[in-house]
Amino acid sequence: MKPEIAILPIGSFEQHGPHLPLDTDNIQVGAVAERVAIELGAFLLPVQPITTCYEHHGKRGSIHYSNDVFGKILTGLVEKLYKHGFRKIVIMIGHGGIFITEPVVRHLNYTYKDLHLIYSDFLAQCDYTNMDHAGESETSRILYHRPELVKMENAIDYTPETPRFYLTYGSFFTHSPTGVWGKGTLGTAEKGKDLFEKSVAGAIKEIKETFAFVEKTDYAGNPGVARDSGI
Repeated sequence: MKPEIAILPIGSFEQHGPHLPLDTDNIQVGAVAERVAIELGAFLLPVQPITTCYEHHGKRGSIHYSNDVFGKILTGLVEKLYKHGFRKIVIMIGHGGIFITEPVVRHLNYTYKDLHLIYSDFLAQCDYTNMDHAGESETSRILYHRPELVKMENAIDYTPETPRFYLTYGSFFTHSPTGVWGKGTLGTAEKGKDLFEKSVAGAIKEIKETFAFVEKTDYAGNPGVARDSGI
């Protein structure tokens, strides 16, 4: 039986303080996407490892595309999946700064009338804080998935007092010279396993519920879908 759903995981290649690997986001999203794909019988693409991480610019090893370039890459990948017959596609986000995702999803859903393209941000569902970068949650996840890559002897705690949305106005390092936002010393593999299982369950629930909703939704801008404006 051919899979009905395609899953496209996207991460980021960026600094994660002095104790976690540059590949942290890719490891996290890859693990969750693989389990979710198995549970849903979905077609799984490889993790897109380089996306957008403007806020980490200037730190050696943090590599990213501009929004316009990655937006085109994302659009192209979805369109190729569409040409292969997929009408239900999930973009699974593994990094908090890929803001181009939403406008791409909106554009493609309004362009292809029979496409149901959604995105799932599993990290936002079950981390220990609403902002964690190389803190307790991410450290725990990597200790569970790839413990050999973690240097716990270098782990530190640093939580800036500024709100997260200030990252729009300047570098991550304006807020945190350490490259950490959270309490990395509290990370454990046991917590990582708990977060992983909750992420998988949360992502599956979100995907099923979102598809159930969008399958009943018409997009006013789609070809062939006309509505009386009442004017």
